[in-house]
Parts: sequence; C-alpha cells; structure tokens
Amino acid sequence: MEQQGIREPAPGTAPAPGGPVGTWKERFRLPDGEFVSTIHLTPGGRAFILSGPAPGGHGAGTWEPHGEKGFAYRIAERLVDENGAYAGWVDIDHRADLDGDTFTSSGTSSVYDAEDNLTVRVHVEARGTRA
Repeated sequence: MEQQGIREPAPGTAPAPGGPVGTWKERFRLPDGEFVSTIHLTPGGRAFILSGPAPGGHGAGTWEPHGEKGFAYRIAERLVDENGAYAGWVDIDHRADLDGDTFTSSGTSSVYDAEDNLTVRVHVEARGTRA
C-alpha cells in the first residue's frame, strides 16, 4: 500500500545487498543555508532519517535501485514546533548517483503543515558520505 510520501517496495523486488545500504552523513543545501543529516538505508529497501536539523530530524520511507549506479529515496520527515507538538511534515523525493563511499543527489522537498496543506516546494541538492 502506498501512502502519500512513502512508497512500498514491490513484492519480490528488494534491493540487492551492498550499494547504498548503510549509514550516511548527508549535507544538503536549502535557500537559507547548508545543513547536515544522518540517514540509514536498509538491505530491504527502507530509508530512515536518524538525525537532522530542527524542526524535523526524524523520518522514514523507502529507497530503490535506479539506473546502473544510482538509487532513489523518498522519506516523510516529521516537523515539530518549539514545544514538541506536531507541526507538519516534509516529503523528500530524491534520485542519487553512487560513487564508492559518496553519493550526490537532487530532488524536491515539499513541506506540508499540520493539516496536510502544501506550504512550499523547493529543489534540494545533497552530497552523502558513508559514515
């Protein structure tokens, strides 16, 4: 079943071991600066944000092979306000090119408020290094 912002891996199409599987430090640029997050990709096609900049920093989704040396990932990241209350979420949708222990990616981050209204959509470029 597919939910908004999260793709389920197709049955029998789990990504092969290796490739981007593991933990990555990811640097990404937004209009207001450069930020760092830690993401983890599992052998079974799951993607997790382990840490990142406030007000988000945690999320889950999926990844899948894309092209000969690439992969795509889509993660729903939760947003909270300064009191820890739910404030919305970000739909992160990227395609990446893998080169050994680094990757470069680009895609779109769509920010939704607590009522699921789209508030902004931005292009994001990132570079990851294996942790």
